[in-house]
Amino acid sequence: MRRRVRNLNSPSQQVVAVAFLVVGCFLFGKTTGASAETARETELQNILAEFLAENEVAPGVIAHVECPSLGLHWSGVAGTIAHGSTEPLTARHTFRIASNTKTYTAAAVLRLAEQGRLNLDDLLGTHLPADLRDLLGSDGYDLNVITIRQVLSHTSGLCEHAGDPRYAEAILADPQHRWTAAEQIQACVDWCDPVGAPGELYAYSDTGYILLGGIIERLTGTNLGVAVRNLLAYEVLDLEVTWWEYLEEQPAAAGPRAHQYYGEYDTTDWHASFDLYGGGGIVTDAPELALFLRKLLRGEVLQLEATLAAMTGDGTPPYRLGLMCVELAGHLAWGHQGFWNTFAFHVPSLDLTLSGAILNHHAVNGRELAQRLVAWVAAASAGQR
Repeated sequence: MRRRVRNLNSPSQQVVAVAFLVVGCFLFGKTTGASAETARETELQNILAEFLAENEVAPGVIAHVECPSLGLHWSGVAGTIAHGSTEPLTARHTFRIASNTKTYTAAAVLRLAEQGRLNLDDLLGTHLPADLRDLLGSDGYDLNVITIRQVLSHTSGLCEHAGDPRYAEAILADPQHRWTAAEQIQACVDWCDPVGAPGELYAYSDTGYILLGGIIERLTGTNLGVAVRNLLAYEVLDLEVTWWEYLEEQPAAAGPRAHQYYGEYDTTDWHASFDLYGGGGIVTDAPELALFLRKLLRGEVLQLEATLAAMTGDGTPPYRLGLMCVELAGHLAWGHQGFWNTFAFHVPSLDLTLSGAILNHHAVNGRELAQRLVAWVAAASAGQR
């Protein structure tokens, strides 16, 4: 028995055949693309799961990866919001970003410079509030030599009050104590001496960024949270869930808080003032942490190219003006890390921005997780995944 073969010689039949072919190819391509995307997201998720399995001291891990060339706008989580909880962590959970705040503080100071309200080479004593100026002067700091640029780059010679073990002891003894900026500067004066002459060496100092916070408040006449929000124009940047804890109300759009740990201690309810005045203080989620850094380094926060060039070019090899400069999986990265094991980095060579939080300070440093994610993106960009 002979099979009947359809005759496609008529124009109408040819049109129908072509239409089926086009639709079939579109659906096949769409399915293939979706499958590839799912496979990539599964691989990224596995990286988080493996990292958490290696760090059981943390209840959970959050990360965000932004890489347009790969079509990646991905947020992933592993674990729960707290030890002993069955509530799963989500990408909407917010957390204290600790020293990642320094990038926002530095950007706000640079915006003041763009507005002509200060100069980066102005002497520190010119702009400091009088109470902070008097405290430092009593400890041998020459405020007529130190510049704002040096404070931004941690080359001012200022020691760090938070690095003294007595500070951690005081916090653990009374987690609800309401610290003031002046108390923290006083601790710097009482516990340590200048670490070097201005401009002599790089020495990381939370204390210096508290001084920058005081300058921002003095020049704007508002509290630090409100001042930074206005100077950086959060609304224009679409920062809807970012806020300065204690100094501002939590935005309505912000998700719930994840619990963050210092070893066995759940620090979530510790009073925010122990790390609030410029060196830390901001609460946000992983997607917005990445969003801010990406827009900053792509020239959407600062108005002048020269200002961004100063932010990335001045300072020392490891630290510029509010930005760490590190190598991740063989690629140059700009960004910052925070005491609460938070991180945010932008990798220009891959047009990649990533951020995250490991919910325990004592877990493996978050830079290791960032390194693994960068290595994965580099391989995927090279067609190896």
